[in-house]
Amino acid sequence: MTPDELEALMARPGPGPHRTTLSIGGRTVDTLADLPPRRDGLLFVGLNPSPVSVAAGHYHQGRLGRTFWRRLMLSGVLPPATAVETADDVLVTAGHGITDLLKVPTPRDVATASELTSGVGPLWQKIALWRPAAVVFIYKRAAEASAGRPLAEPWGQLSGVALAGRPCFLMPGPYAPVDQVDQGLNVLRNLAAALPVDRA
Repeated sequence: MTPDELEALMARPGPGPHRTTLSIGGRTVDTLADLPPRRDGLLFVGLNPSPVSVAAGHYHQGRLGRTFWRRLMLSGVLPPATAVETADDVLVTAGHGITDLLKVPTPRDVATASELTSGVGPLWQKIALWRPAAVVFIYKRAAEASAGRPLAEPWGQLSGVALAGRPCFLMPGPYAPVDQVDQGLNVLRNLAAALPVDRA
């Protein structure tokens, strides 16, 4: 990694749009830029961007993605009146960050297991550099690829799973029953409330 690449990886972004162009697998890809957290913030990790989100220049603009932002509002990670269209800007302002395991946009989850596994090393490197307090996976498939094994937990802290020494959590699935969503968001609420507040 060159000094310029490191500087770009560590840069805290301003307001979006957050589109960027990367060279992936020998081809040029329009995708979403990483939004690093402040040290000891939360890092949310998705699978890969949707074309709708890339076109908008903001994370999670599809139907399932908008559910993610509403859940962050319900848990208190984001203010209740946050505009979903620019919620990633509010997330960054609050000291948190977001990235995807893979950066190639697709309309659906079509990545192979080996493609997901190929994203784990770069994710580990980002976590080691950014040093979030915890890593929160948005989807179980990304969490299992990163853990390297099937996970019994439907949501909450992932037992025995840490990336670059950071504990890992899983949000309830997009179609989880209401009681599981409520319990999972309560874990997220308590996690956010326990974060250090004296580091910039």
